[in-house]
Amino acid sequence: MRGARNVKGGLVLLALGLAAGLGMSLYAFKPLVPVPAALARYDDLPRRLIRLAHIAAIMLPLINIVVAPWLDRLRLSPRAASTASWLLLLGGAGLPLALALEALVPPVIPLDPAAPPALAFCLGIFIVGAGACRTDFSEEATHGDAQRDRTEGHPGVRTALSQAPPRVARG
Repeated sequence: MRGARNVKGGLVLLALGLAAGLGMSLYAFKPLVPVPAALARYDDLPRRLIRLAHIAAIMLPLINIVVAPWLDRLRLSPRAASTASWLLLLGGAGLPLALALEALVPPVIPLDPAAPPALAFCLGIFIVGAGACRTDFSEEATHGDAQRDRTEGHPGVRTALSQAPPRVARG
């Protein structure tokens, strides 16, 4: 069930990240609205931080969605899997917000508010990686093609592609 939380959270965060990107497009190329004063210069740090926040707001939710189905299948204790799940979600939500905060309020940059969510996300991935090292993926690697599937008369027997009936074109 931990994975379901990351799918749902990842999809919601992805939608918010795309909405933020649409908001950025209002001033990024052909400004429809005045460029915020803090972001006036394209190559200054605040504008770069906003772009990085947007990238994080897309990629970290996608990583949550990709990792989510594996959280409940890895050889991790329930506590470790739950911890990884929450760290991935908190990092996925917190890092874009912290980067945007640094961009819009430059005096907080020395406090490095982006570090805790970045570290949380990385720790979540490290836990997932440790679980992956302890998990046997041999069945997944062969797409579940077990010996029983080759037994004649077994309901799960797959027909070789070369022996499959031709597809009928629908017009």
